[in-house]
Amino acid sequence: MKRILFILSIVFTFYGVNAQTQQKENVFSSVPEVNGKVVFQQFIHTEGLNEDQSYALLYKWGKDNYAGNPLLSGIRFTEKEKSLTVSSKVELLLPENSDGVRQKMMMNYRFDANITNAGCVLVVRDVTYQSAQGKGSSFFPKLFAAEDMITDSAVSSTSNEQEFRNNLRKSTLFFLNELYNDLKKELTVSN
Repeated sequence: MKRILFILSIVFTFYGVNAQTQQKENVFSSVPEVNGKVVFQQFIHTEGLNEDQSYALLYKWGKDNYAGNPLLSGIRFTEKEKSLTVSSKVELLLPENSDGVRQKMMMNYRFDANITNAGCVLVVRDVTYQSAQGKGSSFFPKLFAAEDMITDSAVSSTSNEQEFRNNLRKSTLFFLNELYNDLKKELTVSN
C-alpha cells in the first residue's frame, strides 16, 4: 500500500510540474514607458538551440502567423541580424463594461524579435488604436496613441473614459501575453 501511495504521489507530482510548465505566462502586467513612449520588452530563453536553429524557428513562426494575414502591414526578415520585424493590426474585443457592452477597437502595433546567443528579445512598440469603422464615419480613422490611452496616467486621468481605457489596457495586455506565449512555445525545445 505504501508503494502504491508513493508511486501515485510521484505521478501526481510529475503531472503537476508538467502542467505548471505548460501554463501561459502573464509577463506583461503593466504598461511601461521608455522616454515617454509605451514599449513592451521581454526576453525568451532558448536553451538547447544555437542562433541558427532559433532563427529558423522564428522565421517559420513569422511565416506561419503573419504571411498572408490581411491585417499585416509589413514583415521583414533579416537573416544577417537574425531578426523579424512585423507591423500589423488586430481587432481587440474589450471586456464587458458596466452597461453590458463589449466594444471593439483596432490595435496597430509593431514588434521586433531578435535572436541572440541565449534567446530572443521581443520588443513591441508603436502601439496605436482606432475605433471600428461605422456607417457615416470618416474615411480616415482617428488614431489614438497608447501613451494617451493605456498608461497609468491616461487611465487615471479621465473619469468619463476611465472604464473604457482600463478595459482597453486589459485587452492589450492579454493580446501581448498571447503573442509572447505563442512565440515562446515555438522557440522552446521539448525534451
